[in-house]
Amino acid sequence: MTQFNPLTLATLTTAAAVATITPAHAAAGDRLETIVVTGTKLEGDFGEKSGIPIAKVPQSIQVITAQEIIDDGARSIGDLLRGVPSANAGYSRVGAYQSFSLKVRGYMADQMRNGIRQRYYEDVDASALSNIARVEVLKGPSGVLYGQSAVGGIVSIITKRPQDDFAAAVALTAGSDQLKLVSADITGSLAPGLSVRVTGEIERSGTFVDTQDLDRDNLGFSLRYAPTDTVTANLVTEYVERRTSRNPGLPVAGTVQDNGVGGLPRGLYLGEPSVDHMKADAPLVQLWVDVKLGDNWTLTPRFQYQEFNTAFTQIRLRAAQADLTTISRNGRIGEENDEYYIGQLDLAGRVQTGPITHKLLAGVEIDRERGRFTQSNLTNVTAISVLAPVYAYAGTAPAATFAFDNYYNLDGEALYLQDQIDLTDRWNVIGAIRHSWIDARNGSMGQPATDQASTSTTIWQLGSTYRLTGAVSVYAGYNTGFDVESSAAARSASGDPLKPETSSQAEVGVRLTLGAVRGSIALFEIRRTNALTTDPDNPDYSINVGKQRVRGVEIEGEWQPTDGWSLTGGYAYLDSKIVRSNDGDQGKRLGDVPAHSVNARTAYTVPGTSLTLRGGFNYVSNRLLVNGSDVRLPSYVLADIGAGYQIGRFSLDLVATNLFDERYFTASGNAFAVMPGDPRAVSLRLGARW
Repeated sequence: MTQFNPLTLATLTTAAAVATITPAHAAAGDRLETIVVTGTKLEGDFGEKSGIPIAKVPQSIQVITAQEIIDDGARSIGDLLRGVPSANAGYSRVGAYQSFSLKVRGYMADQMRNGIRQRYYEDVDASALSNIARVEVLKGPSGVLYGQSAVGGIVSIITKRPQDDFAAAVALTAGSDQLKLVSADITGSLAPGLSVRVTGEIERSGTFVDTQDLDRDNLGFSLRYAPTDTVTANLVTEYVERRTSRNPGLPVAGTVQDNGVGGLPRGLYLGEPSVDHMKADAPLVQLWVDVKLGDNWTLTPRFQYQEFNTAFTQIRLRAAQADLTTISRNGRIGEENDEYYIGQLDLAGRVQTGPITHKLLAGVEIDRERGRFTQSNLTNVTAISVLAPVYAYAGTAPAATFAFDNYYNLDGEALYLQDQIDLTDRWNVIGAIRHSWIDARNGSMGQPATDQASTSTTIWQLGSTYRLTGAVSVYAGYNTGFDVESSAAARSASGDPLKPETSSQAEVGVRLTLGAVRGSIALFEIRRTNALTTDPDNPDYSINVGKQRVRGVEIEGEWQPTDGWSLTGGYAYLDSKIVRSNDGDQGKRLGDVPAHSVNARTAYTVPGTSLTLRGGFNYVSNRLLVNGSDVRLPSYVLADIGAGYQIGRFSLDLVATNLFDERYFTASGNAFAVMPGDPRAVSLRLGARW
């Protein structure tokens, strides 16, 4: 595997400190907000690559800005999703890979970065927020431009871009559980047409879980070069690293079900403190060049390279024994190393056919994924008592036996075409189609592929928006997607390649923008088809006959009653059902999908002062632990308050989350354990800008 040696983040921190004594190149009143977020939340094109204005996308979208991340005291991508109706924030930072628990409209959501699909990069550090300018949450399958993608939707991350004017910011954050974090952000011009931006963050913290610490480093370096009016090149590089323990969570008994003794402490650690560890790191490089071929056409080549590297020792909780307080366990030692390359070439432009304007985007994509996973199984893990834990490896060395050393290779090619049609100045139609070819292979390292299969699939999208008045527009859309995460290279008992799992969504909605009021309401149904389920004639194999669906309604909006007072909120109702399955759960609800969720936030700036008071709450109704389970995760309400104060170039932000210390639990991804939700926490952030 390629080794990546990042610059030490100490250099970045030193640079920020130097900036505090360097003569400012900007006016004294300038603030870095102008380079963190530009324009309003609904300006710009979705994901940058699509070319579709957010207001004209025929699907529900919500936008989270960099300033909102600070205001809310968010510590992870999951925290950001708490303000999005129908989104599931997943488990907290004490879990291993948060992205596997994030959901939108009942299904997993994929993450994109600057319009390009990620592959495990987001799993290294869900708290790497320092280089984010905005997050756009698009709901429902949307794979035409982005390839295979999760059913629930897209979390589109737009990174901070270089600016010509010099600006710098540094922040120190401290709080509960020994939270210690420093971040920095510097931008400016290096030469005519060439600007740079450097961002970074270092964290050295404890957690609310006994014996579990959390160390994080992330660094971003970006360049923008515009040598002429017709050529603009962008380079985005990032590096993230996280070191912590592989927390196994807590057993179902004693948390969401009675164990006859009493509730378990949220901080109880049931792994093996002396050997548990998890280290993950990843570099990311993105490069794209916009070349104007004329007044109406632009050619854009794109390239992305990324890695995902992790090594861990993991203890897993299994079923509780008869007394409900002794928990069976097993374990493994693992290492995964992945490389992902993606190249795209897009041609975008306008064509006039009579009175109708077409905005076209045609592209070709080639991607290559190379993965390797090595595992040994621990052989001397013992059961553990939740009442008086005795750790197996406190005085005994772990013993393990080799399990496998496997590779996973995936080659993909695709062609796609999108057309935005302006029928009138009020009526817009979007149509798109993509055809993908996929060849997947897996097997033991150094050996021919054990499984190999080639598949292809076509997906499409059709939608329309119509502006009824200057304030009200309606939209309707039907879009499809596909995913090979669980089926690539696999075959059925008959030897036929398993098909990609497919999905579709029908949605209608209304958007309102009237002065200080903005809102939307959406009705939708998502269907997941070709889902893998057990072959009843050959239980060791799977077949593509499973079907699921989620239908629901979402309402979200913003209101600014006065210049210094804002209100935001949303509600979602989700009705989920497993329509067809051979796994004994047909007709039941999907796991970890609440029927009801509510969120609300307010911010009020005290007149005549620089003091802003903030508050909010989230309600999540009960939901099944896993698909068709009899175990329910109880409903919960989280409340938080905060205050921000501006003193010249300095700012103070105080945030208290889970104000009433609500005891709640989230799904862990299996039927044996749950993850504890974060208890009450307080943090104070001191920031300075130049």
